[in-house]
Formats: sequence, structure tokens, C-alpha cells
Amino acid sequence: MAEFRIVEREGVHFVAIKLVDDTVRVESGALAFYRGNIRMDARLPTVRTMVSATLSEERAVRPTLTGTGEVVLESSVGGFHIVEMQGEEWIIERGGYWASDDEVEVGVYRERVMNAFWTGDGFIDFHTRVRGYGKLVLTARGPAHEIRLADGEVYAAEARGVVIARTSEVTYRVRRPARGIVGSWLSGERMLRQFTGPGRIVVAPTPYWGAFILEKLGARPEAANAGRPAVPPPEAARAGNG
Repeated sequence: MAEFRIVEREGVHFVAIKLVDDTVRVESGALAFYRGNIRMDARLPTVRTMVSATLSEERAVRPTLTGTGEVVLESSVGGFHIVEMQGEEWIIERGGYWASDDEVEVGVYRERVMNAFWTGDGFIDFHTRVRGYGKLVLTARGPAHEIRLADGEVYAAEARGVVIARTSEVTYRVRRPARGIVGSWLSGERMLRQFTGPGRIVVAPTPYWGAFILEKLGARPEAANAGRPAVPPPEAARAGNG
């Protein structure tokens, strides 16, 4: 399989991939350059993929690069995290997919209606789903690490982008921070994103300084990825129009 490395230079991070008669899949627009005997192939997506990509703001086309040489992807003021997949299935948060071995199957996953509604994503919210064996590269707002949740153990975060990905057996729901409405209001927190084990999650609770500045300017967490525009969330856009 291909060799993936995360490189840090001049305060930014990028992913370098060494290919020896290998194939990798990358996010659309992620390529910075390649060197060697390498060809790129991009296929037309299915109708279902195009529809889900439109609804979720994910990319419908993720090209492959095949051959021998080196591939370098775009740099980011955020970071990246490499997951070694061993046949399990992962659900990746919006904007979290960056690259993977060709052996990793990439598809879509529809979030539960109420989860999508309470997080402000409407009634339809699609994410990227991957399964299989090989390397998976995720984008992250800051240094990321993996947590294994025991059966019934809970990890809860208010901000979007703290939890980047979860294995499919992890239960995810959105709930109030306190039991009652008054208590939730007094807590000063909004809706909590709750992940319950068993299973594994990848988290990046602390952003890099560049990602932190983007978030303070109203950008979504995935905007730290250089290939994505710094689009403000709906509530920030409404506040600006007022």
C-alpha cells in the first residue's frame, strides 16, 4: 500500500504520499503536485452521490492517482490525522475526508433526522462513510488523537469539528446540555453532540492558531482545509445581514 506522511513546514501542514505501483484516492481539489510516472483518473459520480453531495456540501468526485512517484496534497492551517483501517467502518464528519488507499471503500451516510435538525443542518444531512483496509487521512482543526470508548462511556462536545470521525458502532445523538430547558439556558451552552461507546472516535479539541483565527472570524471548522472556502455558518450569516 501507499506510504502517507504528514509534514509540517512554515506553520502549515500537508500530506505527502509515496506510491510504488499503487493507487490512492484524494479529495477533489486536494492535489498540490506530483512527481513520477503517475496518472490521475476521475469518474462521473452516480446520481445518488451527486444528490447527497449537493445536500451535504461534500465533493461528488474524488479522483484517484495511480503509478510510482510522490504525490503532495494542498497545505492547511489546520492539520491531518492518519487512521490505519483494519476492516471496520467509519463515519466522517462533514469536510473530514482528505485521502485514502484505493482499497478503502468510500460512500455516503445519512445522519438521523433529529440529529441533523438540532445541529442546524436541516432534516437531511449526509456524511462520508468508509470501510475496508488501508490508510485513511482525515482533516482536523488541530492535533488529533484517537479515543476508545468503553460500552456506555460518553464523550460530549458543544463545538462542531471536535469529533472528526467515529466508528459505526458508536451511538451519536444531539441533546440539551442539562436535563431541563431552564438548566440548559443557564449553563450557557448550546446543544451537545454526544458520542456513546463502545467504539472509537477521532478528536481534535484544540485548534491550531490558524484554524482558531478562522473559527473566530465565523468560518466552519473544515475551512481550515486549504481546499475549502471559509463559509460562515447560517447563524453567523444571519447576524451579519442584521
